[in-house]
Amino acid sequence: MKKFISLTLAAMMVLTMTLFMASCNSSDDGGDAEKDAQSGKIRVTGVIATQLGDMSFNDSAKAGLDELGDQGFSVNVTECNTDETQYEPQLRTAAENSDIVIGVGSELTMIDKVADDYPDVKFIWIDNPASNPEKHPNLTSVLYAQNEGSYLVGYIAGSMTKSGVVGFIGGADIPVINDFRVGYEQGAKQAGKDLGKDVKIVKGYTGDWSDTNLGAEWAQDLQAKGADIIFCAAGGSGNGAIMKAKELGIKCIGVDQDQRITLGDGKYADDILCSMIKNVHKSIVDYVNQINESEENWKGGEIFYAGLDGGYVEVAYGSDDMKVLVPEDVLSALDEQIKKIADGEIKVDTAM
Repeated sequence: MKKFISLTLAAMMVLTMTLFMASCNSSDDGGDAEKDAQSGKIRVTGVIATQLGDMSFNDSAKAGLDELGDQGFSVNVTECNTDETQYEPQLRTAAENSDIVIGVGSELTMIDKVADDYPDVKFIWIDNPASNPEKHPNLTSVLYAQNEGSYLVGYIAGSMTKSGVVGFIGGADIPVINDFRVGYEQGAKQAGKDLGKDVKIVKGYTGDWSDTNLGAEWAQDLQAKGADIIFCAAGGSGNGAIMKAKELGIKCIGVDQDQRITLGDGKYADDILCSMIKNVHKSIVDYVNQINESEENWKGGEIFYAGLDGGYVEVAYGSDDMKVLVPEDVLSALDEQIKKIADGEIKVDTAM
């Protein structure tokens, strides 16, 4: 099984709210929006609803924005730091100074209203579907087959659990996170069925995307209920479970990036079996470049689906110099599951 190597991202400290817009990759003239517009550079602004430094979902989006900057686009990023009073103002400021606005986070529910007020700006909402998308021709949503990727890591967990109990920690009880959960549960139960054993799933939600203490507390709670493998889909708070794993005597499954590599620069590699990658980085780079190549590639009023077949969802096992913790027989069985999903033989449950 191929090991996927993710970009190692340095954790970024949260900026003060007085710094309203921070430059990611600016142009030679300092990233001045008016000059970039005059030069013909496409201006892209990423609006992060929470904050960077999670070494997971948000940082994957940031890596995509960084790559666009390296390619010559004029790129900026702003963090809202989960301050709901900033969501709409930040989106509007971005729209005033951009050709493409990329919203990152389920909290940005007003993005369709803002898009309606700026018809000449293209809006991309990452990981969330807009209501009645056909009514917003300058807005598209990028959705991932996280249920399918989660099925695969669930199958690994169900195959490797010794206690017969696996856990799931979500950041919030919302459809996109429950899409992770239902796929994970289905995969774990299928593995149990294939091996002739019962597998039970226990779960919890941190209600927060950055508090590592909450992740650690939920890991302890689920371990007390018998879980010896826990899948963490809770952003930075889920990292707390991984940091607590060795003390609890459990293993975890990372999310969104190859966290055996990114979390603590490999410090927790022995505590993470694998990671379910939702390749936000790749989807942002691919989609913006497609739009740049041809206006016909713009899916305004529609949804851009990013799944297994495009490499947008996958399972990662660490870098080439890391020992793979998933046994070969489980990897072989997983290949069969992937083929069955691709052939339509397995229909993975969804909460979306």
